[in-house]
Amino acid sequence: MKCHHHEVARLPDILTCEGLELRRWDTAFTEPMISAIQKSFAELQQWMSWAQKMPTADELRQVLLQGQTAFDANRAWEYAIFETEAEQLVGGTGLHPSDRPDCFEIGYWVHTDWTGRGIATATTSALVEAAFTRLGEATQIAIRMDRANGASAAIPRKLGFTLDHIEDHAAKAQPRCRRTG
Repeated sequence: MKCHHHEVARLPDILTCEGLELRRWDTAFTEPMISAIQKSFAELQQWMSWAQKMPTADELRQVLLQGQTAFDANRAWEYAIFETEAEQLVGGTGLHPSDRPDCFEIGYWVHTDWTGRGIATATTSALVEAAFTRLGEATQIAIRMDRANGASAAIPRKLGFTLDHIEDHAAKAQPRCRRTG
């Protein structure tokens, strides 16, 4: 008899927090995610290197499939953020390994119509808790963002993160030079 080892995802398919659900990426989210990205594209393009060109539905479907594979293999955990009462996709977030085995990075974006409601703060807090309770090797969480993006930069401060360092980078997103911290 032959046994097959199947890796079990170390983070759950769904995380809940404050009227929100973080649902692991699924190709069923292609259309609502395209819609959210389109409506938020001007803001996303300023800060996100992945948003320099609007993805097609086929391109996004491939990205979502790659995210599903990475989730199953415990290489990264990508989630779509849903507001549960409205049952609407309102953003995305993810937990990724960094260049250090004990450090993971969190990224996030929120649909333009849903900013300023604490969504990124709540979902980031949920990911921090999941990382520290489910990933035994996690001793540090990093959040990198352009310091000029005041709303995004406020989230780590609200959650008690401390500034570790500042990096100067050539702009990967439009239109200016980036300082990440």
